[in-house]
Amino acid sequence: MRAYDAADMAVIPTIQIVLEQLLLPPGGGLLLILVGLVLANTWRRGSRGLVVFGFLFAMVTSLPVVAERLAATLEAPYARSAIALERADALVVLGAGRVRAQQEYAGDVPSTLALERLRYAVRLHRSSGLPIVLSGGRGHPDDRRSEAELMAEVLLADFRITPLWLETQSRNTCGNARGVANILPEAGLERVLVVTHAMHMPRAMACFQAAGIVAQPAPMGFRGPRGLSPRLTDFLPNVEAVQTSRFALREWLARLAAPFRTGG
Repeated sequence: MRAYDAADMAVIPTIQIVLEQLLLPPGGGLLLILVGLVLANTWRRGSRGLVVFGFLFAMVTSLPVVAERLAATLEAPYARSAIALERADALVVLGAGRVRAQQEYAGDVPSTLALERLRYAVRLHRSSGLPIVLSGGRGHPDDRRSEAELMAEVLLADFRITPLWLETQSRNTCGNARGVANILPEAGLERVLVVTHAMHMPRAMACFQAAGIVAQPAPMGFRGPRGLSPRLTDFLPNVEAVQTSRFALREWLARLAAPFRTGG
């Protein structure tokens, strides 16, 4: 297997980010429209199809009624599952990226998704007393601090909670699992509850099981149908729906690509 140097580690996430921006909403639809317009003079019939399909893709994925059902395809196994607090030794919170150079904090901070996970972990911690393990490395070689360190700072400054352990080397979900597996014996832990978004949970649990960890799900941030009466706004495009569709499609693409990835 090839060993990756620092330059590789900078290029690999960049390529992944570019592909995600081009394929997932809203970029996927816009890219199809752009290609269709470019080919309008040389491939008239096909170019029209690309423009129409691109428009439909962009429109459909921006509708709440569609986005919620996309989310449900991933969240369904966890929609009514009880959280087994009594069968765990610790809560493991998975990182979810960062916002770089946040002006009011004079540096990097955890992303909104990461903060949502932290907040739920705090609630579980206060109701159960279970210690918190934070997992997340550096997304880019230039990052001075890991995602776990950024989350630990928020946990201490805003919630007055000190995490039990930080896993700082992982770069993706399966990396989270392998990193946690390495620290569990040293931390004296055996069973964990994985705290992450419900749409991300199927992939997370597969990674933790592959790493040989006794793990149970603690899903949060559900975005599927809530059983409320339909409203007109459910059929009108909005940014939140685009974000939900993007999250769901990214998870499906990652699951489909998993067998072909060596890094997890």
